[in-house]
Amino acid sequence: MKKKVNPLVPAAVVLVVLCAAYGLITWNQHKKADALAGQTEDRQIYVTNLQGLTSISWEKDGQQGLAFKKEGDTWYYQSDKDCPIRQYTVTTLADTLARLSAGRQLETPDSLDSYGLNPPAVKFSMTSEDGTSQTLMIGNQVAGTGDTAAGYASTAAEYYACLEGGSQVYTIGNYLTETSGKGLYDFVETESLPYVAGTDIKEITVTRNGATRVFSKKTVDADNNIAWYKGSPDDEANRLPDNSDLNNLAEAISGLSIQSCTTYKATDEELGSYGLSTPDMTLSWTYEKGGDTGTVTLFIGSPNDEGTGYYTRMDDSRAINLISKDAVEKCLNAVYPE
Repeated sequence: MKKKVNPLVPAAVVLVVLCAAYGLITWNQHKKADALAGQTEDRQIYVTNLQGLTSISWEKDGQQGLAFKKEGDTWYYQSDKDCPIRQYTVTTLADTLARLSAGRQLETPDSLDSYGLNPPAVKFSMTSEDGTSQTLMIGNQVAGTGDTAAGYASTAAEYYACLEGGSQVYTIGNYLTETSGKGLYDFVETESLPYVAGTDIKEITVTRNGATRVFSKKTVDADNNIAWYKGSPDDEANRLPDNSDLNNLAEAISGLSIQSCTTYKATDEELGSYGLSTPDMTLSWTYEKGGDTGTVTLFIGSPNDEGTGYYTRMDDSRAINLISKDAVEKCLNAVYPE
């Protein structure tokens, strides 16, 4: 009598063989990918290779641009250490300059004049943490790059570049050329208002036309219904008959957000020119959100000349910031009890 063979056994053997083959193929693919990545890194051309920058400055078309200096882990604007610098922006620039990759290296370059490198359009000077100094020169745009077709860029713009004192010419991307055209306020860290919803706001103080009014909110029953009070919420005589006006004002306040910084350190005279010596309105609000509490005071001054926003100032800051016209006017036009 023949011994019966379980039909699942051959199938299991085939499955094991297939899994082993798949594992071997996957391992070989990963190995080839790692090898290719290493070859790509080996083939990459770098214009600079500096160990951590501590200073950066630049010139554009013969005019001095900006200069930044690093102390510890913090970048500062060299002309004014009090200027609040957006660290990520300068760090990105420093990392790019320290190890600048090239698109290609010209095999037999002509004279530097041929590439707009004598004199250059842009010069970046940098110093590394070991004291090494280098100057990168950037010249003409590479012909055929950055061209537009059908209304959009068909290729990214590239530029000729070389190190000052050297003769080797490279092509690089457009990031540094574009950065050289930026102003200080492209690097300034703009203040921000805390992000809260209208329901997070518990107290509002409004000062306008010489009069100050305080409104407070509290929960009044087990169903978490709220009521607004003019003055102290401890006195039920202060309770407002309708919450809608104060809810609308709280929503308007929650919609305020700073768009840009006009000046980070205004003088008393400048405060006056922005309508902030005697603000049109002063708003102060206290909020509770996720266990955090805080109070913000915002001074609202004059509209800007373009009519797109209003100049504002937060708390005791000397920075003048712009907030959109629509957002501010929701507060200016808000209705609240006299």
